[in-house]
Amino acid sequence: MIIHCEECGKKYKIDDKKIVKDRTLFNCPNCKSTIEVLKPRSSVESLEPESSPAESSIGKAAASGAFQTVGKTADSSPRRPAADWKIPETQLPETPKAKGVTVGKKLMLSFLGFILITGTILTLVYMTYVPALMHDQINLRTYSISQSFSAAIQQPLLIKNYLLVNKTAETNAGLPGVAYVSVLNKRGIVIAGIFGDKTRFARDFIEKIGESGFPKEISTQNRIPSGEKENAIDFSVGGQKIHDVAVMIGDTGGEAHVGLFTEDVEKAVRKSLIPLLVLLASIALIGSLSFFLVARTISAPIRSLTRAAEKISLGEIDRPIDVKGGGEIGELAASLERMRFSIKAAMNRLRRN
Repeated sequence: MIIHCEECGKKYKIDDKKIVKDRTLFNCPNCKSTIEVLKPRSSVESLEPESSPAESSIGKAAASGAFQTVGKTADSSPRRPAADWKIPETQLPETPKAKGVTVGKKLMLSFLGFILITGTILTLVYMTYVPALMHDQINLRTYSISQSFSAAIQQPLLIKNYLLVNKTAETNAGLPGVAYVSVLNKRGIVIAGIFGDKTRFARDFIEKIGESGFPKEISTQNRIPSGEKENAIDFSVGGQKIHDVAVMIGDTGGEAHVGLFTEDVEKAVRKSLIPLLVLLASIALIGSLSFFLVARTISAPIRSLTRAAEKISLGEIDRPIDVKGGGEIGELAASLERMRFSIKAAMNRLRRN
């Protein structure tokens, strides 16, 4: 039989008939490393370097299974030639790409959905209650102006001093946000009607009142019901929404009307809504950035573990799995490392048998 030394590559010819035991060890004369010889069908007679002609018969002996050899280094236990069990990537089925949304995108979409729902709810609540509160405030302000104006013109109206009534009305019409001030006597005749800021009304309306004076229908739209002392309604005048409050002028039987622009309230509501929207946008931006960073800390180790698992499936079991992190990611990395070590130990046992 022909054997060879794996350390130095020398080949030797041994008489099969002289091998008695199933397993025999001897030292290579060239490199002194130990060679293990398994008993074939004959025994050992001599140990000598193989001549050049014998080398040509190695291929035939190996092909016919005439000999088996196992090499061993001088400082290690007998071992068989290491089998290369790595699987070529070309022989593996193509790894399917992950379908669906990644963890990072799921976290981001969940956060943005939460911000969107929260922002919508806050906006609806804001638009439901804040305008009502501000409308109550403008009603209170209009009522205060009307009461003050009514008290100021009560005496001039009793003595029919209409000039003083108009001057007082002009003074009150000049207050911020006041659309007009008007006075009706007990017979429903307009004895005073002064507009505030005329530039806020439509152009054709301004031209109309310039020709015909203060329209009577403005004051008659909001008449105080019998038995009441005040009344308030909302209507449009000259392209503007007006909040009109009418109060009784003492015992004169007349009515004092004060109209305020409700557009100021709407602008105030919109203006106060802007900081809320800016706050929500800031929270969404900062939160999205935070979730992006958190998603990276989760997805990066998962991708690393995926690559490690693919390498193990290809036979690369000598490289340790080193993924830093705690929690579930750390437990997964430790499990894969134990699996790699178990596979490596199993392969080593197979090589020794």
